[in-house]
Amino acid sequence: MAEAEVAYEQLRQRAYWFIRQRGGIVPEEALIRHVFGSAGTARLWSPLLRHVLAGDDRIGARPDGCWVLRDGRPNGHLASLPGDFVALDVETTGLRPSRHRVIEFGAVRYRGGCPVERMATLINPERRLPAYIAQLTGIREAMLVTAPAFRQVADQILTFLGDDLLVGYNLGFDLDFLNMELRRIGRAPLVNESLDVLPLARRLVPELGRLTLDVVCRALAVPQTQRHRALPDAEATGQLFLALTERARASGLGGLDELRQLSVGVPTTAVEAVARGRAVLDRTHVERIPERPGVYLMRDAQGRVLYVGKAKNLRRRVASYYSQPLGYTRKMDGLLESVAEIEVVETGSELEALLLESQFIHRYRPPYNSQQRNHESYPYIKVEVSNPWPRVLLTRQRADDDACYLGPFRSTAAARAAVELIHEVFPLRTCSRSFRTAKSYGSPCLQLALGRCLGPCVGRADREEYRRMVQELLAFLRSERDDLLALLHRQLTAAAERLDFERAARLRDLIRRAQSLILAQQLVEETVSRAPVVVVTPSPEPGAREFLLVVYGRLWAQVRASAGQGDAEVAARLELAWERARAAGPVPVDQESLDQVSILGRWLRQHAGHPSVIAVPDQPDWIEIARRGRLLPEATLLAAELDDDRGDAVVGMEDDTLLDHGEDAG
Repeated sequence: MAEAEVAYEQLRQRAYWFIRQRGGIVPEEALIRHVFGSAGTARLWSPLLRHVLAGDDRIGARPDGCWVLRDGRPNGHLASLPGDFVALDVETTGLRPSRHRVIEFGAVRYRGGCPVERMATLINPERRLPAYIAQLTGIREAMLVTAPAFRQVADQILTFLGDDLLVGYNLGFDLDFLNMELRRIGRAPLVNESLDVLPLARRLVPELGRLTLDVVCRALAVPQTQRHRALPDAEATGQLFLALTERARASGLGGLDELRQLSVGVPTTAVEAVARGRAVLDRTHVERIPERPGVYLMRDAQGRVLYVGKAKNLRRRVASYYSQPLGYTRKMDGLLESVAEIEVVETGSELEALLLESQFIHRYRPPYNSQQRNHESYPYIKVEVSNPWPRVLLTRQRADDDACYLGPFRSTAAARAAVELIHEVFPLRTCSRSFRTAKSYGSPCLQLALGRCLGPCVGRADREEYRRMVQELLAFLRSERDDLLALLHRQLTAAAERLDFERAARLRDLIRRAQSLILAQQLVEETVSRAPVVVVTPSPEPGAREFLLVVYGRLWAQVRASAGQGDAEVAARLELAWERARAAGPVPVDQESLDQVSILGRWLRQHAGHPSVIAVPDQPDWIEIARRGRLLPEATLLAAELDDDRGDAVVGMEDDTLLDHGEDAG
């Protein structure tokens, strides 16, 4: 009998410490496996477990099948600390909720400190999965293709979360993503009470240096099955929370409010280990780069240009890539891993760097640049004025067909919005009939029935009225009249007053984009028609100056005046370029030249009146211009004031994003 009692006491101690290590509460099945080392049917072992632990006042069984530590407190050990909660975790395509998406949701519901229900679902982000995320999580693109979108599982997620206390590790990250996904589908954000486990761990386990989830779990003997998957991380977080409440209790804390106070003032920045650019980039790239302004080209092992960027300090900009997280942005996904060489070209000024960057992007079409890469696809607005019944459409090619072409435009979205606005005001045809043969007439389309077309195909349209509308829309696109915008604003107001908010919002967006298109076109026309200028800038060569001759909105020549070089030589080279430009005359802006004209136009408008921008008269004295440029004080020259190329390949202009995703302008 004495030997049996000794054995029972050993089992009681084994049970007590196991429950204590698990946060003061464990399911009966888990306790049976630990105490008896059995994985058999719990129903068979339950009577023996209750018999063994019946004599231990420190341990008690609850009606829900869990065993808890009593510690002399009424209603069990965890009565005053939260035992009912939902532990959750999400996996995402990146770090920014506004830009990236959720790809997996996992959650565990706890009642009385015991897991009672689980939910896990993959979520289709409706965009490409970064390679680094796939490597980190084990989630593959093919797994997400058939997964539901967030809007399809939102109700299921909200039902599971209910009104419970939400618990997570660096919980703000998870909630920010969930709330952004809810916002995208027009749903209200989560308002549940929440508690972040990360600041609790920082307070209650101060001896740990790194506070990643796996490090803290190992320190508190909390089991983990798989990292960077939503449900296993949620399970580990829930068990970790229970283990931390045990430590909190030992410190004399007695409730949820005290747990919250414990984490006040503790930073909750994510501390997950993330692979950085330094893991794949050769450090010697930086050693050879000067601390000067200029342009850099990233090449792969085959010499192909992957990305072109500009910087006012080349070394500092390139060095910043070493601390960038791999794969967490579209710009970084696969770029740094492929870089074998970084080539730099020094410039002396902002303008030169902007123009050189644009030139390189046009020449090499780097896959990681979005802006300007698809310049050959910039759309035109085409008005078929030679047709008996002209129509308005977008096209990417300019043909010699007697049509009127406006553009090209850098923004496909804005050009499309302008065409849609035209059709909102003018009931012109949208069909592709030629109206040159009898077959073009008859069989009207739905546009006639909807009142959106005057019906030339059935003989209803008046030729003079139709032509008048075409002239009005051309005047609108050429910025010669703005009463059409006023009319559209009145339509917008009327739609809002009759509570047709969908149409009002559509009109608002169309007007905004069309106005941006008109302003951009005004800038191009202003740049082409402005008087020629010579821009004097610093040079990468010590003691030298750069003379940039801008004629008809284009850079016709760049002349370097080295230290000690005479004014006559500089003047002769400028005069030769000037004569060539005058002989060529104004050339229409096309897709190839639009970016350069836009860059020059913005820069010249910004620096109008600056002493380093010298106007060229009709009869220029080139020696005097060269002398003026050479005598300008160094401090007055416009140096490299450009911003570094942050985000170019991530989110370019609206038009570049659309073109990059294969939008058709035709």
